Parts: sequence; C-alpha cells; structure tokens
Amino acid sequence: MLPAPPPPELTTRSRSWERRRKRRKRRFVLFGLLALMMSAVVCTVTGVFVYRTGDRGPETPKAAADQLLRSMSQNSINEFEQALCESKRSQAGATLREFNRGLVDVGQELRTIDWNVTKETRRSSTEVELDVGVTFVVADTRTRETTNRPFPMRLQALETNGWYICNIEVLTL
Repeated sequence: MLPAPPPPELTTRSRSWERRRKRRKRRFVLFGLLALMMSAVVCTVTGVFVYRTGDRGPETPKAAADQLLRSMSQNSINEFEQALCESKRSQAGATLREFNRGLVDVGQELRTIDWNVTKETRRSSTEVELDVGVTFVVADTRTRETTNRPFPMRLQALETNGWYICNIEVLTL
C-alpha cells in the first residue's frame, strides 16, 4: 500500500514565503543593476581619462623641435622617444647614442645645448621642415676651456595627433 499524500497546507507555499522570495528576487535584480551601472561609470571614466591623457604631441612644430633638443641636452631617452614619430620610436635609443658619441671627443664633456629655429618651411598642411641652429657648449676636462660648436640640423616634423619629429638631418658647415 502507498503512503498517503501530505495535507495540502504542507505542500503549498505560504504567503510569507512567497513575499520573501519576491523580495530576494527584487534585491538581486537591484544589486545587479547597481553593479552594472557602477562598471559602466568606471569604464566611461577610464576611457575619458585615457583619451584625454593619451599620446598627444606638441601643438606646434617648433615645440616638437624644442622637446627633441631639450631631451638631447638632458640625455633623456624617454622624452627623446616621445618627441619622435611612431615609426622612428624603436630607433630612439640608437639615434640618441649615435648623437652623443659623435658630439664630443675623448677628454671632453657636453655642458649644454643651445638652439634656435632659423627657418620654418611648410611642405603641406601636415609636414613642416625646420632648420635649426644648434650650438654645443663643450668643455675640455683637462684644460677647463669651453668651446661653442655649431651643429646645424634640419628636422622634419609631421602632424599626427600633435607634431612629432620624423627625420633628423645634420647639415654640413
């Protein structure tokens, strides 16, 4: 013989149990929406921050040349790399070492670099050629004499999300 089924009051759910279940469901949905909104806010703020502080070059070609030459005078590879256009950044370390090695002779040290832009030639709306008169102040470590060495350069600046230097050419005297 089969056992008798339980009385109906034990198989049906009480009203209080149904209310608790609905409250839990509403709470779960509310917390889910709150978490979704918070993650959307965090992602939006992060995106705006990255966009605003992203790779934005100097506003003018002259400012790009100043950044490049200032980084050379301070021997700052990071700033030198940021002054170059994207295609030349991988060569920044080698380029800066080549300049530093060729600038001073044995027994001399580079004190400062002075520069001024002598000519600005606009090739197109996104390309400018700058002739820069660079002077290296070199000190001889043995005699303590300082000499000024002229070092004329031609820099090609391209505009892509700011101005960057893409070609460095040393002019002959």
